[in-house]
This record gives sequence, structure tokens and C-alpha cells, in this order.
Amino acid sequence: MSLTAQQAAQAAQVKAALPGYLAVRETAAAVLLAAGKDIGLRLDERDARDLAEAVVDAIHKGAEVRGISFACDVADQELAAHERYLLPPSRAKAAAGDPLARAVLHDLEQYVQGAKKLRDELVERLARVGGQWLAEQQKVVAVVPMPAPPQGQHRAKAAA
Repeated sequence: MSLTAQQAAQAAQVKAALPGYLAVRETAAAVLLAAGKDIGLRLDERDARDLAEAVVDAIHKGAEVRGISFACDVADQELAAHERYLLPPSRAKAAAGDPLARAVLHDLEQYVQGAKKLRDELVERLARVGGQWLAEQQKVVAVVPMPAPPQGQHRAKAAA
């Protein structure tokens, strides 16, 4: 098995193992319920689920937007590398009359054209999804943190 095939198989395995949105919400609810029990909070399962879902929902869209932004950055880097390192020497060799360089230049330009199209689609998605996220962020009311209880207050209540 070639290195590329191994990497593709490993990437497919990682993708399959990634939890979906609903699985993340369920995991967060289970963790919150367990943590609540550990510190002596009396949360019923529905309250823990509601709290966990609120937290996951609050960070999910931002994480999605961050991922799209990262993909845009990678596409920009790829295009910049081609424009800086690969295309200029290929253009110079093709202009000098090298027939192989002309074929390579044609292939490189097609690749860059496809990469630009992909980048444009990513930027469009970033603008659309990011715009939705920004609109939601403006609706979020500032949350004032509650004062921290004195040390051991939760454990004292749990022991009582």
C-alpha cells in the first residue's frame, strides 16, 4: 500500500470516528451530569441536557466558521506557493520554447484555476455561514458571571 493510500485510509478512519453534532451534545450532557454529581449539584437529567445543549449550540457555529476559515487559509497558501514558486519558472521555460514546459505550464495553470474556484467557493461559504454566525453573535446578551462561592461550599452542601 502506497503512502498516499495509507494516508487516505487513515483520514477516512479519522472522519468516520469524528462525533456528529448530536453525539457531541449527548456527550456534553453526560459529562455535565457526571461533573454535577461530583461536585454535589442536584441536576436532573433534563436540566443537565438543556445546559449541555446550550453550551454546545453556543460554540458549534463558531467552530464551524473557524474550520471554513482554516480551509480558506490553506487554499490561499496553496495558490500563493504556485504563483510564487511554480508558475514563474514554468512560464519562463515555456516562453523560451521548451515544449515540455508548455505542457507543464498548461497543467499548472489548470490546477491553479481549479484551486481558485475551490477557494472562491470556500470564501462564499465563509461569508454566508460567518455572516449568520455574526448575526447570532450580535443577538447574544452579555452574560455576567456569578460570584464564585467560597471554597468548599458545594462539598459542604453535598455532605449535609
